Amino acid sequence: MKIKVYLMFSLLFFTHIYICGCATTKPEITKLTGIWKYDQYAGGYIDSLLVVGKPRIEVNRVLFEDHIAKQLSKREINVTSSHTVIPDMNALSFDSVKKAAVDTGVTAVLVTKVVGIDEKEVLFKQSLNYEYTMTPYGMHMAPYMAGPRMEKFTKVRLETGLFEVASESLIWAATSAIMDPDSVDEAIRDFSVSIIQQLTKDGYVRPSEKLLR
Repeated sequence: MKIKVYLMFSLLFFTHIYICGCATTKPEITKLTGIWKYDQYAGGYIDSLLVVGKPRIEVNRVLFEDHIAKQLSKREINVTSSHTVIPDMNALSFDSVKKAAVDTGVTAVLVTKVVGIDEKEVLFKQSLNYEYTMTPYGMHMAPYMAGPRMEKFTKVRLETGLFEVASESLIWAATSAIMDPDSVDEAIRDFSVSIIQQLTKDGYVRPSEKLLR
């Protein structure tokens, strides 16, 4: 009987963790800190776009541009990554981007630039934690003290602008921060979701039922 009680408790415990998803679900790491929209814009949904990324490390440019281009193409937009027409990131300028936009025939340009990276160490005080171990009699819960410990947190600050090619005007802008990403891929995926959702909300990108993540 005791074994059955322990097994029942263990089953309920793991079912609770599975349903809640509390132990595995990570919150969004991109925070939009400011949004500006040109209220007089009347061009409707963007149908062709040049994506320009300017990170701190050049190799990340291709990863960023190609990922956000892939996601935007799902919204019936003809997207060109700027690295395919301006391979050298150091050659990115107003004139070179404008020429690339005209040559590729796009109607708008989406530019994202990393403007700063902040790093700081945070002290976590000692805390009581529990280690769970499965035994023949069910779940064993053992308390232990963790910490104190220091952890480094990284905040990547970005600026994004959407420009209309014909008028050379800024029609939408956003400032954002990516909070302590685990990897470059995670940062790019999460940022792309947040930016595209906001562009959709503000009427520049067609809505879609497809999940971006």
